[in-house]
Amino acid sequence: MNILIVDDSKIVRRVLTNTVTRFFKKPEWSELNIYEAEDGLIAMEMMKKNKVDIMLLDWNMPNMNGEEVVGAVRANKEWNKTRIIMATTEGSKESVLKMIKKGANGYMVKPFQEEAIFKTLENITARMPK
Repeated sequence: MNILIVDDSKIVRRVLTNTVTRFFKKPEWSELNIYEAEDGLIAMEMMKKNKVDIMLLDWNMPNMNGEEVVGAVRANKEWNKTRIIMATTEGSKESVLKMIKKGANGYMVKPFQEEAIFKTLENITARMPK
């Protein structure tokens, strides 16, 4: 399982990395690689170098925001199977619907609770091969 965490906050990336690591410490998930990017441009470079199964993505970032990243990922046939979870402060109904329509598979609003992250990951991984 390859996870890419994209957020301009180092603290948020660390929290998500620690939580994702705890979630995937289950026998059915034998291998876990977590990559981090501080903006969308770096995320795109990482996508070119690594197969990414799940991306946790902030919306508001410098250089290339989350909305632009979702558009770029969904426009690339090689990346179409990547599950995208928005992890952002943008929690209005309109924002959620906008990103789901663009191709996000899940949505979490900051500040995160561990159980909410686990539930989102359970929903996303339920249909993925182990």
